[in-house]
Amino acid sequence: MLPDSPCEPSATSNNNELPRMLVVDDDPLFLQQMKIVLRGKYSVQTTLRAVEDESVCLSGTDTVILDLNMPGVDGLAFIKTIAMQEPKPKLLIASGHELPILELAKRTAKLYGLHQTDVLQKPLTRSSVLKALAKLDRLPSAVEVRSRIMQPRFSDVEVFAAFKAGQFSAVYQPQISLSSAAVIGIEALARWDHPEFGRLSPASFIEQIEDSNLVVAFTLQIAETAIRDTLQLEKDSGAAVKVSINVPPQVLESEIFIDELMEKLTRHGLPTQRFQCEITERGLENPGPVVLESMARLRMKGVQLSIDDFGVGQSGLAKLKSRAFDEIKIDRSFIQDLASSSDSRSIVESIMQLSRMVGLRIIAEGVEDKLTLKHTKILGIQNIQGFYFAKPMPAAELAQWVVNWGSRSKHSQEDSL
Repeated sequence: MLPDSPCEPSATSNNNELPRMLVVDDDPLFLQQMKIVLRGKYSVQTTLRAVEDESVCLSGTDTVILDLNMPGVDGLAFIKTIAMQEPKPKLLIASGHELPILELAKRTAKLYGLHQTDVLQKPLTRSSVLKALAKLDRLPSAVEVRSRIMQPRFSDVEVFAAFKAGQFSAVYQPQISLSSAAVIGIEALARWDHPEFGRLSPASFIEQIEDSNLVVAFTLQIAETAIRDTLQLEKDSGAAVKVSINVPPQVLESEIFIDELMEKLTRHGLPTQRFQCEITERGLENPGPVVLESMARLRMKGVQLSIDDFGVGQSGLAKLKSRAFDEIKIDRSFIQDLASSSDSRSIVESIMQLSRMVGLRIIAEGVEDKLTLKHTKILGIQNIQGFYFAKPMPAAELAQWVVNWGSRSKHSQEDSL
């Protein structure tokens, strides 16, 4: 029998070795069930009210399980209270509301800085709760997210000097076919090998480059690096894969880009069919005639074109109808929400149906865990890119990774997929 007090620590709450859990729900039976499910895994505190008072202390709490539909202060209001804690707890929103409402609550929590947040629709099972909590543990914490976002910032002069000094390089992320378990391609991603801060992501420099007169030279440099590394990969591993680079739309307005690119492909001996330009959908919302002409010329010469981040821009259907592309990469924001968002699943299903009608390859980008992979397979997506298989890696590590992947038996490959 629960006490009259709104909160009660579980029998394991004095065990300092266990992470602290707060369960907020107005159903006493649910609270008792959570204590049983989480016994031995967490030091559990429960409350019937979504308020922080003398009985409920969020400080030091590792994880909160929160119902939305609460008397008085509801769960949505309590999210703001949770977000004030440092370090920020993980949050599992468990409610009987429809999934679109849960998704809105999840987005709200993330905007408040609760990045390790997920949703679970009632009724719950022991298995679903434990799986959801395990997934929360795998999500990047607020500190990790801030470290990704808060990259060092540099002046235009510093970026220009780094380019002249040859400090920019490329890393590569493999693309896997689920049907054949083969590596079908690699994407080249730019990095800055800074002498003081180490290897930096494009967040530190790409906007400055794209807004400057360096953008064409920079793109051509990454292209040549990718061409050389792709051919070296073939020598070292036997894998004759396609390589993709990101091409800002303004590069396609250059009079020299295509000629310079074709010269590099010819000089190094990489077939044009194994080279692909990825162009973001946002950058193609209002393409001028020169951009469209360049796209047509690249296709005529055998270079493949891909729409990157598809689904977040405007006029997506018109782009598919134009048949200007060989491939689309579904934006990671939809892929990473497949397990929890029915809207994301519906959007991805629609993109796939339309793409198949016009004969486009589809790649799911941002597959970072087994559950997301499972849902991509359910939807019939065959080509995958993401941290679940491999993080972006330097060319020196790529060949060994490909050899190790290819050396697995067919049975072990199927298991990994």
